[in-house]
Amino acid sequence: MRTPPRYSYNPPPSSSSWLENLRPLVTEPTAYITFAAGMALALYMLSFNSAMSRYGAHILILLIAFPIHELSHAIVADRLGDPTPRQNGRITLNPFAQLNLMGSLLMLLVGLGWAYVPISPRYLRPNPRTGHMIVAAAGPISNIILAVLCAILWYALSSALIAFNSFALLNYVYKVLYFFAFINLALFFFNLIPIAPLDGFTVLKGLLPYELAYRLEGMQRYGMLLFLGVFFILPLVGFPILDWLIFNPSQTIAALLFNLI
Repeated sequence: MRTPPRYSYNPPPSSSSWLENLRPLVTEPTAYITFAAGMALALYMLSFNSAMSRYGAHILILLIAFPIHELSHAIVADRLGDPTPRQNGRITLNPFAQLNLMGSLLMLLVGLGWAYVPISPRYLRPNPRTGHMIVAAAGPISNIILAVLCAILWYALSSALIAFNSFALLNYVYKVLYFFAFINLALFFFNLIPIAPLDGFTVLKGLLPYELAYRLEGMQRYGMLLFLGVFFILPLVGFPILDWLIFNPSQTIAALLFNLI
């Protein structure tokens, strides 16, 4: 019988050596103190109506949205037979195990970053292509779940805050929960765009017939060029592709979740 995942932290290997340099701050149990301090800083920054609020949101993405997204990949891959995430210390509740230096710095500074969990599709059940599709879909699905949980928490708290006439706190709680739900919806739509290396590329490969999937695989070598073209060049020449594919649908669904339409 397969042993269920044990949530303990083992530092990733040299590919994430920045964690080794920050070991006192990002290994258990100190990691959870670092996490709590980061969350407190993010929530404080979100109380401002300025650029500081944006950087608070970036910290929330790093500490919650990215780690849960990547942990979802890792757990599903582990359950489907791939030992790679566990061997790299990614089956853990420690959020810092899912992050890497460059993606984290870019997320903090410009709001566009990444995290990464190593996966070896050849181990996956029922077969590498289908298994990899399921693993890829797990990350975006976790973002949808987080957005829904934000809305549920809002409905649970808002009545109590109104009853106690805590309208300032009510507005602050709404701002944090709505914004975090929007962020997770944006991550959902962004990651499902079928351009390598995004999750949507792997999901599309798993859905297509084998011959078409094989041809699509050959396009992966051009993935980074397509990525730069769609997300950087098209906006520069006047095509609001980010609004069309990511931000507008995210705003619509967030408004529906929070009953604003």
